[in-house]
Amino acid sequence: MNNKNRTLPVALVLFAALMLALLLPLRLWQQLRLVEQGTGFWADTDITVTLLYIGLGVLVAVPVAAALALRKRVVLDLTRRRRRAMEGAAAALLAVAMAWDACMAFRFALRLFTGVGIGDAFLDGLESQSTSPMAYYMRSGAMACVIEGVFGTLGALFFGELAMGSLLPNRDIRLGRAMALAPLVWAIGRILRRFSRTIAYLRVSDLFLGLAMLVTLMLFLLFFAQLVGGYNGAGKESLLFAVGIPAAVLALLCFVPRLAAYGLLGFAAPQDAVIEWCDPAAALFILAFIAGRVNLKKHKDI
Repeated sequence: MNNKNRTLPVALVLFAALMLALLLPLRLWQQLRLVEQGTGFWADTDITVTLLYIGLGVLVAVPVAAALALRKRVVLDLTRRRRRAMEGAAAALLAVAMAWDACMAFRFALRLFTGVGIGDAFLDGLESQSTSPMAYYMRSGAMACVIEGVFGTLGALFFGELAMGSLLPNRDIRLGRAMALAPLVWAIGRILRRFSRTIAYLRVSDLFLGLAMLVTLMLFLLFFAQLVGGYNGAGKESLLFAVGIPAAVLALLCFVPRLAAYGLLGFAAPQDAVIEWCDPAAALFILAFIAGRVNLKKHKDI
């Protein structure tokens, strides 16, 4: 007899869809109308800015409150009997996106190591602050790019194996402990790369959203590694959606406006305004994993 119900995952996915439907139009409007194209600084502000931050507060508060209220009832089904086609497809897509991100990270690291294709003002500013080649590589973000590239490659292998475990028979969803940590270190490399740059080289209006997305994604990957890799994850099942739902919505809030402005409409892009395909892939995987693996115990089983 099935002793679990599907109320929670359905509610979580619907909540994520609702928040995206409310917040994405606000962010698109800001990106296309209020942000100065070519620099990323605010050119103007209006009521949508206040509404966006109120919505972000709701986006974080509701999953956290649900996780605290239901923490003793949440279970995670990692058995090999449960096959999830959507989860497997999302994991495969994330593997491809992480491999691509790793290639881009290695490419940018090579440019920083050689100085080819990097603006003179950027290089001069770094060299004036550095007293050694290693300090230069740290300040420029080259080492962070190497971390992102190496562990992005390992993370791609991890999610590729996870995709097979979700789609093929007789494959276990529980994977190696070391490999389960690779996506987490990849996310750390991404956030280190952003902190290695001064604000003058960042799209300032995206700074908060981008960092919030990476922090919540990093937390999701931490709890995910603990549960899937067997790192003392007992009792942390509810934390997956407490940080996973905000991470998924924030990833799409960062990706879609950037794609619309700089990819589809051809607006002038600020320096380093890269369209990162790993963000929507990560959002899809998070939602698919939560929808397929998170359940609630029935009251009679508590």
